[in-house]
Amino acid sequence: MPGDLEASELEAFRPLDAPQVDVQSGMSVAGTSEESREHIYHRAMISSIRSEMNKLSQLLSIPYVVFLTDKAGTILELVYSSSETQAEMEQAELRPGVSLSRQQAGMNAVSLAMEMNCIGVVRGTEHTDQTFRDWNCVCAPLQDDDSVYGYVDISFNRGEPIEFAIPFVQQIAENIMEKWMEKNPEMQQYRLESTLLEYKLTAREQEVARLWLMEKSALHIGSDLGISEGTVRNMLKSIYSKMRVNDRFQFVRRLTP
Repeated sequence: MPGDLEASELEAFRPLDAPQVDVQSGMSVAGTSEESREHIYHRAMISSIRSEMNKLSQLLSIPYVVFLTDKAGTILELVYSSSETQAEMEQAELRPGVSLSRQQAGMNAVSLAMEMNCIGVVRGTEHTDQTFRDWNCVCAPLQDDDSVYGYVDISFNRGEPIEFAIPFVQQIAENIMEKWMEKNPEMQQYRLESTLLEYKLTAREQEVARLWLMEKSALHIGSDLGISEGTVRNMLKSIYSKMRVNDRFQFVRRLTP
């Protein structure tokens, strides 16, 4: 919470007079592999927060708005409890592409969580931005081991008790990580392709490996790819050697979480 910070630390949350970052959540996958990876992560995170809040919305009887940001604090998605809440956020020009970082927006739950690397709690008038003066906000990092991929913030009227929101937003963050890391189809495909590249498989070996992972037979793979069954089996020997596995069971274990 802001009250736990020294005066010099609070001063660091004074926003700079700099333009907002205009990054839309629907950007296409292009550019470097790092950019492509970031957009895959973002789409998976957005899909998960939508699913998660669709499930949890019936449990929340108070007005709220959920902010999903990337690791730099730029909003990727907002989920509203009502059209009135949405209208309020739109009037304040809070939308995908707007930064909630300390440099851009001063003190808020997202910027505090970014600076402290833990759950951030900011109440009403503790916010720099007047828009949030009537809101209490709780933000949790989306992290896996030592890596932070983004932040999820739930904001609600400051007249409501804030204690319930801390474990609530932590659970949301954990659910998002499990869903987009483990269950999101695009994320699974990305991780598979990355793993195949790590083992330095050729393009043809990657094709064979994907079909072998789908439990296709060597004869079926050969038919699909227009090569002989013998060629497929020779490629599988090469694949096993590069991946340091001895059989199909070990191969599958190496490529699945």
